[in-house]
Amino acid sequence: MEERLSQTINELVPLLRQLVRDEYGIALGGAHAKGVDDVESDIDLYVFTRRMLPNDERAKLCAQFNPDISEIVCWGDVRDDGAFEQTGSDFLYLGRKVECWSRDIDFIEGIIDECRRGIVRQELVTWTVMGFYNHCALSDIRNMVPVDDPSGLLLGWKTKASVYPPKLREAIISRHLNAARFWPDNFHYKSAVERCDVLYTTGIVHQVVHNLIQVLFAINETYFPGDKKLEAAISHLPAQPHDFTPRIKRLLSPEMPVDRALLISQREELGILLEQVTELSLC
Repeated sequence: MEERLSQTINELVPLLRQLVRDEYGIALGGAHAKGVDDVESDIDLYVFTRRMLPNDERAKLCAQFNPDISEIVCWGDVRDDGAFEQTGSDFLYLGRKVECWSRDIDFIEGIIDECRRGIVRQELVTWTVMGFYNHCALSDIRNMVPVDDPSGLLLGWKTKASVYPPKLREAIISRHLNAARFWPDNFHYKSAVERCDVLYTTGIVHQVVHNLIQVLFAINETYFPGDKKLEAAISHLPAQPHDFTPRIKRLLSPEMPVDRALLISQREELGILLEQVTELSLC
């Protein structure tokens, strides 16, 4: 961890402790924890607990804690007893964007249990392009760096997430491979190609590609990390079709103009990729 980042975290942890009302664990997450940060990356701090202060009280504490904290936004539904599922306290610190993302301990433990039993859930939310999958939380847990874990809570979670659940692998492959298979030979897709219905076919291509990506991560027993910087994450998967990333990038951003011949080629390439990913799933 770079010295400046470490110093910033050490300066903010005492503030985060003041925002909770119960057992807690604090960790560094996001791009910095994954080692893929760049100059545009914010600082993601995870706060896991069962009770949080209300939004207005958290905002007041942030403002009082340090004059270098500005542009404070506290969000999420916190009930009168402090219970919540997801909430956050975001601000600038010395001009650097900091996102303090909080999740309920029992909610996270429920996700861990679901994934180990092979239950896959997708929540369609605005802030993520492809929807939030419950198993993304295991990617966060595996990569996060605990910075204040007094009860060993986070260490226990990381131990559980260190082994990719076999039932999760099976469930993701089954669900997303079946979804990907729906389109390449579908009558409505073929007829849309013939009439050059680009808006419709584009949505189909994105859906099939996304499903194949989910399958590839499961084949490689690697937790899907979310939508951002996905190309870099895919590059580390040992089992994948030849030139997978360049091929899906051409599918998602075809040369212009888009005509019938290009759409036919696009549909055929989707079918080939589907066959290759299916073969990998059987290995």
